[in-house]
Amino acid sequence: MPLSGRTILVTGASSGIGRGLCTAYVANGARVFVTGRSEKELSASISDLPGGSAISVAADLTTEAGRRQISTTIDHGGGVLDVVVHAAGLLGPPGVSLADYPEDEWRSVFEINVTSVHLLHQMLTSYLEEAAAPVVIGLSSTVGREGRAGWGMYAVSKHALEGWLSTLAHEFRGKVFSVNPGGTRTPMRAVAVPDEDPSSLPTPSDIAPIFLRLAHPAAPEPSGTRFDARDWIGTDPWAGLGVH
Repeated sequence: MPLSGRTILVTGASSGIGRGLCTAYVANGARVFVTGRSEKELSASISDLPGGSAISVAADLTTEAGRRQISTTIDHGGGVLDVVVHAAGLLGPPGVSLADYPEDEWRSVFEINVTSVHLLHQMLTSYLEEAAAPVVIGLSSTVGREGRAGWGMYAVSKHALEGWLSTLAHEFRGKVFSVNPGGTRTPMRAVAVPDEDPSSLPTPSDIAPIFLRLAHPAAPEPSGTRFDARDWIGTDPWAGLGVH
């Protein structure tokens, strides 16, 4: 299978895009660590997957104890990590202007969307260094590349994440990518845009091709590249990689 031998960590895997990516990676042969705050929701995410293909870690990424729990689980699972997909995210209050944005929400959203990503990466660096072709993928957003009124700290934090990924791409031995999923049929999107018809949006499985491709060790795309997942819907993620 295309991703056989690859070990992947997906954060925010209890729902939405993270959950969909977990399924896609396992279906293509990867061994996946999945993390989120809810043990019940994580268990539901992996309940239909082959036994041993996914290992769940219920942990709060905003705490050192939670990040260490993830690190320890990976260490006990072999101590090598090929790919990290930072899919965890917090929306914050939708439709609130910056002038009226609550301080506690401001801090909480930045903590999840940026600070925890950075601190978790620091804790996982030694495992990524053990991999032959390590990859870090961050989930960006359309509003993380061009701001829009009413998206508040979510937009600000995704701009910050783009900066973090760009800087890391110049420092990290492996490859670093930013992927903007675009509007996707997820619980977060339903809260952000409640009047939108969800059937008009692609599902997490629809946008998986670019995430699958970038996780492959032979993917030729240069580190630091920014992608829009919608551009890859319906494509063969293994095209040109010699995968059969």
